[in-house]
Amino acid sequence: MFSVGLIIEATIVMVIITLLSIKAGFVDPSGLISSFVVGYTIYIFGDKLFFVPLLIFYIVAGLMTKIRYEDKRLKGAAEEKLGARGWKNVLANGGVAMAIVCASAYTNSTTRPEFLAAYLGAISTAYADTLATEIGLLYPREPRLITNMKPVPAGTPGGVSPYGTAAQLLSAFTIVPATVLFLPAGDKLSVFLSLLAIVIISSFLGATFDSLIGATAQAVYKCRVCGKMTEKNVHCNVETQLLKGIKYIDNNMVNLIATIVGAITAYTLVYSGLISLELKM
Repeated sequence: MFSVGLIIEATIVMVIITLLSIKAGFVDPSGLISSFVVGYTIYIFGDKLFFVPLLIFYIVAGLMTKIRYEDKRLKGAAEEKLGARGWKNVLANGGVAMAIVCASAYTNSTTRPEFLAAYLGAISTAYADTLATEIGLLYPREPRLITNMKPVPAGTPGGVSPYGTAAQLLSAFTIVPATVLFLPAGDKLSVFLSLLAIVIISSFLGATFDSLIGATAQAVYKCRVCGKMTEKNVHCNVETQLLKGIKYIDNNMVNLIATIVGAITAYTLVYSGLISLELKM
């Protein structure tokens, strides 16, 4: 299924990325292990074609989380631990993509266009949603709740902004060119346009679904000490009070569901023939 050379190559690449991740503070110790597992698995079973989009997501999302971190912190919406992601976040954003690659490799379907589309749908949804969140937090005004368009505090689940929406749509223009670069020679312009349409549609629907679930079902708590609203069930070292939503639907669960929606959307677009994607592999 894969060569010794590929195993060595994947190991070297992932060790380098791991060392750089430690220095950059992209993930905490638990996130470091899970990101290594996700990245290594995708590299081994999907090679560079599947790995590079993941790498772009990982690097850009990590950088965008760090950018103007203090401004985000003052708004009360910054990621904890200086932006270092934990294992739950890593698996919520990359678990579906990893499962798709493993399933397609097991069934010898990695060359089937609908599986590549589904993979990109999952990755691009997580990517678009992360950029929408991190860049959206830089918007100088209050975001609007997606369900009623009323102003809400920055960081509120389901909040959307012009900055975030623009970042969400533009994210496709970094993932798709890198994917096409690692495809065999052929009509790359046609493939590029098809993948661009697939990724824009699937990531937009996935990220929008993320916002809708965030606004309607995600658990939101109130700190009993400082009075702030939070997504955490513990704040100021005290158990928080559930204000709305379902207790077991946290941000990671919302992200996981959104990536499934993105993957299914992309798969359906290709499998149904709504968008033609012909790969010569």
